[in-house]
Amino acid sequence: MSGPATSPPSKGAVVFLHAHPDDEAIFTGGTLRLLADAGWRTVVVFATGGELGAPPRPAEGEATAGPDEVADVRHDESQVAAVELGVAKVRFLDFADSGLPTGHGYVPAPGSLAAAPLDEVTDRVAELLVEEQAETVVTYDAHGIYGHPDHIVVHRAGVLAATRCGLLTRYEATVDREYLHFVETHLVEEAHAAGATPASLLGTGGSVNDLRPTEPGEGDHDQGAARLGLAASGFGTPTVLVDLALDVAAALPTKRAAMAAHASQIPPTSSALLLDSHAFAEVYGLEWYLRFGPPGALDTLA
Repeated sequence: MSGPATSPPSKGAVVFLHAHPDDEAIFTGGTLRLLADAGWRTVVVFATGGELGAPPRPAEGEATAGPDEVADVRHDESQVAAVELGVAKVRFLDFADSGLPTGHGYVPAPGSLAAAPLDEVTDRVAELLVEEQAETVVTYDAHGIYGHPDHIVVHRAGVLAATRCGLLTRYEATVDREYLHFVETHLVEEAHAAGATPASLLGTGGSVNDLRPTEPGEGDHDQGAARLGLAASGFGTPTVLVDLALDVAAALPTKRAAMAAHASQIPPTSSALLLDSHAFAEVYGLEWYLRFGPPGALDTLA
């Protein structure tokens, strides 16, 4: 099922806005593949290069990769994943990765997405939506799914750009936090346990400089505590408020391959890739969305 779309694209363009390479596979990989196979033109936009992610394990005697090298690796991984998912085009906005806030006095670095004026980010997203002739756009929910500052900026800029461009339908990728409480651990739960911050604690201006810092020990949760925390956290969305729960079982082998393509961040030893096929299907076989506006491209897959 991997490779280019199985039929020439004849429908409109659907633009997926993501913060870092690998987010597209984890949260929307099945949707991307199914849209491509149905004839939609899909474009994935990464706001950052993800340079503050985990560096690849160095070979013996080599130094650990720096941020620029990490970004290069993740750029290459995104291209491999895009082929798996049938993505027509991958684009980068070239803001720097803001990283997760840790410790006291967190201030996003100059040039990072979280430090950028929201108007600037919105302008760039809107220009891209026009260039790609987007019929609809997919971004994150208001929490950025799990509270990463870059995800929250992507949400805010995506909402404003979609309105500016007059798009009738907009989707927000989310997770059903109640469903995830009853299956094997999803990567989003590990991210939540790392100390991300709810959107309610962020400012509403052009940056997230007032982000509440992670208190000592807040990220030091075992898996069970992380799962209890997600269920009660306000991250994701309760089941009753999810507008669209897409069954992406038909695309699961491709979604798994796309996740594995991001090997620097999702190595073979990760919790996701250690799952057997049945457990992987339970955890990653649904993708959840909020919809704003009339039914659109993603609803055609339901």
